[in-house]
This record gives sequence, C-alpha cells and structure tokens, in this order.
Amino acid sequence: MERVIVTCPGSLLDEVDGQARRLGKKRSQVVREALAEWLTSQREREFEALLEEGYREYAEREGEIDPDWVAVQAEAAAATWRWDD
Repeated sequence: MERVIVTCPGSLLDEVDGQARRLGKKRSQVVREALAEWLTSQREREFEALLEEGYREYAEREGEIDPDWVAVQAEAAAATWRWDD
C-alpha cells in the first residue's frame, strides 16, 4: 500500500477517530472505505450522466424525449448495474 499525507481540520479528524474507535477500526481503514465509497458514487454519477446524454441524443434524432423513460431507465440501471470495487 502507498502512504499519503492528508491535511484536514482537527474537528473532522476527531470525528473520524471517534467513528473508527466505535467501529473497532483504524483511522486508515475508515479513510480508505470513505474514499472507496466516494469513488463509487462518482462513477455512478458519471454513468447516469452518460445515460441521460445518450437518451437525449436519441430523442433529438427521434424528435421527442419522454422524461418518464429517462427516469425508468435510470432506475433500471441503478438496480442492475454492478460497480467494480
């Protein structure tokens, strides 16, 4: 594993340390898990944005966009898409 130095407010570090203690984990583990969750969230947002863009382009070619269809497709993608960890 690589080591990194992160600067953050003391109050944030205190809260991270408190949660780590309550969970019986080390600070580094909590930070790694938080970063992994953030990256997963970013990938999901990027994927959803690509889906939306694709549906909009398709609708422009077809002449009409159905907002209900975009929502249905986003829900289906969220239910079936498996993100790499």
